[in-house]
Amino acid sequence: MRSDLLILLSGAAGAAVIKLIDGVIQWILSRVGKGRDAQRGALKDLEKRLERVEAGNMSMLLDRIQHLCKSYIADGSVDADDLRRLHIMHTNYHAVGGNGDLDKLMSRVDALPLRRDY
Repeated sequence: MRSDLLILLSGAAGAAVIKLIDGVIQWILSRVGKGRDAQRGALKDLEKRLERVEAGNMSMLLDRIQHLCKSYIADGSVDADDLRRLHIMHTNYHAVGGNGDLDKLMSRVDALPLRRDY
């Protein structure tokens, strides 16, 4: 009888320990899950900010390239160094998703005679 009671108590203690371990594991998994959700949210926010920065950068490049092209066309010539920098800006404009809106203006500037300002 005593051994039966001991077996019963050992089984109950074993079940309690298993239940405790299961609870700890579930708690850890829920904490990890919440941390991952927070990381995903922070990553999405960062991606949105990056998209806005890219859009702003593209807008500024569009405006600056367009302004410079019109200025060089109005002047009737372009400095070789200015043309090189303009092409770098135009390449970067395309790299951040710019369309072909400036290609015609760029080809008109490319056709201008080169001048040396120094």
